[in-house]
Amino acid sequence: MLAYPSAARMQKNPTYPSLVDKRILVVDDEAVICVDYRFQLLEIGASPEAFLPTNAAALSFLETHSVDAVILDYRLPDGTSEPLMAWLRDHQVPFVIVSGWVEKLRQPTDAPVLEKPALAGELWQALSGVIH
Repeated sequence: MLAYPSAARMQKNPTYPSLVDKRILVVDDEAVICVDYRFQLLEIGASPEAFLPTNAAALSFLETHSVDAVILDYRLPDGTSEPLMAWLRDHQVPFVIVSGWVEKLRQPTDAPVLEKPALAGELWQALSGVIH
């Protein structure tokens, strides 16, 4: 059994102070990427709230959980993340899109869009920018 350090036990990185103790939802169907995000979020002092692979799972989660921001992939097993983006905008939840399909975005977005694989610094800078 693997033991993972808790966010409370990890030293908080002052490089991105706006992300310390922020609850971040990750919506991506690639398990390896989610594991990477988990460790990176813990390293900067953020709290990875959940890792969900579909729009449906994310929307269900958001009905009962509050988050400070979302990292989401554009292409998910149940379609593009456009329905989730609309919900996030309607509920004023900031988000960053990280996708290998950035050229396929059908609608303009006011959210930052990063191409996979995004460098950690770029992602945390974008996330800090949307959280303020």
